[in-house]
Amino acid sequence: METPVGIDRARHRELAGRGRHVWWRRIALCVIAAIPVLALLDVFGQHASTQAADSPAAQLLINSPSHVRGGLVFTTEITITPREALKDAQLYLDNGWFQGMTLNALQPTPGTETAKGPWQVLDFGKLPAATSFHIWIAWQVNPTNTGRHPQDVALYDGSTQLMIIQRTITIFP
Repeated sequence: METPVGIDRARHRELAGRGRHVWWRRIALCVIAAIPVLALLDVFGQHASTQAADSPAAQLLINSPSHVRGGLVFTTEITITPREALKDAQLYLDNGWFQGMTLNALQPTPGTETAKGPWQVLDFGKLPAATSFHIWIAWQVNPTNTGRHPQDVALYDGSTQLMIIQRTITIFP
């Protein structure tokens, strides 16, 4: 049987000179397949980490992921444990908490919510000593949000700053 015009039998049928092409395709496929495998191993998000700060007046704990993916729904738990009664507990959240994020729920609801400069202020009023006060915030990462954002949290008693926790969140596409 005669080979059609424009077809080189060695090149097109026996694939002469293309021995390494198969390996380049295999490597590219492995790189593409590695991304979901790494996501399943929790490299790209949602594993919560805890940051803590102490002062003579109170202890502040934040349990929230520091790496997330776009579209992810997650919960942040903030625990305030006063060592002495707080007359006007105010939690300051940096604007990085809200950049490209959707706030789905906040429990318990603060008495008032205001903004002061780059901070969102949640006022919880009086907190008794030696009793842990838990705040749960449900978030969703907007799919178009990527990069790193500061997520500082400060605890005030009225106008007196008790402590601040500086943290950053990394958002993968």
